[in-house]
Amino acid sequence: MWDYSFAIPSLLILGILLLNYFALQRLPIKINRTFVILLLIETVVISSDIISSWACENYSDLPISAVYISNMVFFVFFLLRGFFFFVFTCNILELDLKANLVRTIACNIPLIFTEGIVLATPWLKAIFTVDDHGYVRSYAYHLITFTFLYYILFSIVMVLSLRKFFKRRREFYGALVYLNILLIGLTLRVILPKYLLMDTFCIMAILTINIIFMNPDFYIDRQTRLFNRDGIRLYLDENYFKRHYIFAFVIDHYTETSEIYGNKQMDAGLGLIGNYLRWKFGNMLMFYCRSGRFVFVVDNKPEVDSIIETLIERFKRPFISDDVELYLNISFARIICDYKGYSSDSILNVISSTLEKASSNNNRTILDIDDRSFIENHKNILIKKALERATEDHSVAIFLQPIVDANTHELVGAESLCRIFNDSGELIPPDKFIPIAESNGRIYNLGAQVFEKTCIFIRDNDLDALGLKWINVNLSTAQFMKKDLAESFEKLINEYNISPEKIHLEITEASITDEIIMKDQLDKIKLKGFELSLDDYGTGYSNASRLKHFPFHNVKIDMSLIWDYCKQPDIILPTLVKTFRQSGYTITAEGIETKEMAATMEEIGCNYLQGMYFSPPLPVDEFIAKYKK
Repeated sequence: MWDYSFAIPSLLILGILLLNYFALQRLPIKINRTFVILLLIETVVISSDIISSWACENYSDLPISAVYISNMVFFVFFLLRGFFFFVFTCNILELDLKANLVRTIACNIPLIFTEGIVLATPWLKAIFTVDDHGYVRSYAYHLITFTFLYYILFSIVMVLSLRKFFKRRREFYGALVYLNILLIGLTLRVILPKYLLMDTFCIMAILTINIIFMNPDFYIDRQTRLFNRDGIRLYLDENYFKRHYIFAFVIDHYTETSEIYGNKQMDAGLGLIGNYLRWKFGNMLMFYCRSGRFVFVVDNKPEVDSIIETLIERFKRPFISDDVELYLNISFARIICDYKGYSSDSILNVISSTLEKASSNNNRTILDIDDRSFIENHKNILIKKALERATEDHSVAIFLQPIVDANTHELVGAESLCRIFNDSGELIPPDKFIPIAESNGRIYNLGAQVFEKTCIFIRDNDLDALGLKWINVNLSTAQFMKKDLAESFEKLINEYNISPEKIHLEITEASITDEIIMKDQLDKIKLKGFELSLDDYGTGYSNASRLKHFPFHNVKIDMSLIWDYCKQPDIILPTLVKTFRQSGYTITAEGIETKEMAATMEEIGCNYLQGMYFSPPLPVDEFIAKYKK
């Protein structure tokens, strides 16, 4: 006589789990598909366990075939249950069961063999028999238990040996918990066969999985209630073989727009956009990847153009609720090439960079992403790696570009410039790695190395013999905001026993944002004995009257102003130079590329000249060889 008191409540709990699963928004990925299959299999197992147990009790009133079939169904799905617990474990470890022949055999052969024995039971009588005395276990009955045990132990071994692949510690312990619950349940099934306890322990294991691994919020963005960046990365990684069409749109100038409307109102607006997208395109995969970027993954190409047209029309009107009224412009990027050979990170990076370009065009733009975009992204990844290596290995190089006297063209100074190399030893252009360094925070490390290596150069070389009076070193905005900057520079010049007057620090005009912070920092640096130069004048918001509050001794006119004046002379630049000279500043003109430009800058009163006409930036050894007297 079997005890059903544990099985029926377990069946009710399963019903609640199934309702919960289908009630929530789920990403179509392996772990979710495996979990719902596991729920359905468990439902069949418990139902068939109850039915087959009842059939065995009432065998005399039923056809023998009914007893055979009900028990065979139970054993078939019992084995499938063990196998899919194993598959779920592989999913959380991101293992591919078909990765190689050995793994495929190890994973599938025990199930196939045992299922074959079960299905052949009416003829082989291996698992059980049904005769005049009812249901009787046969000689191979425990093969069912051993197969289930095989998958549990296999799973435990994988979890322990691959624990480093778990993203969170709680997931590692959660996996061990549900596998040990299954192990206990299987043990009790052997010890207490009349009680249907195994089903209860399987439900406990499923509940553990649901709590630890099946929280859909892992892949849901809080503001829009769309799938998030982690979700699209995982989806693309799993479905790389499927043909999809991907396009994205971005809220133009998202950061500035957020500042205008305020973060609270912008968050509410994102919620309105998410609601609209779910209402209008609810059957499609949509992702929100932060900073106003939305990505669609659709099944056929005509949908792309249709959705884009619909979105353009919708964003012509504001998004309005009780306390929100947002007027937004959007731009689009769409992938038009076969992206199967690229990683999800590459796809998302290319989409982000393309959306940034589209948004900067200041109109509603649709930009196409082709293979060239991915090639450029790959180059940027290599530059990032080179940048990381250079900053971590302290292998940033300095090149020196001469600064000459405007009247005599004799060398008087130099600018120390940052350079890094790729794996092949080739120079990476500064306009390629500097923006990346600024965006990922490595610009400070670059600047610090340039300053220190300039100190080393001054210590190891006779500047007078080279004709050098000083060397300019650029300060990035990130460096300039460091509160102990002056003290760190003083420490280095003391360490290398050099005079601070030998180093002129260049601060870009764009760094002048907060005048109080600016003046305080400059005064500290000036007190340490460094001379200060304002770099790239003409690209920011400063003016001549504003500069008199800061202790600069030199102003470098940006090359764009120089080139414009040389192409079309006017009174603006000569007047500006005259004003600066009268205010006590020396003037450096950069970007000099011809003899005529040099003569023109000398004529309007510039003190120093710098540019390719005199010399490109040179490696230290070449600079020394060229200018050593």
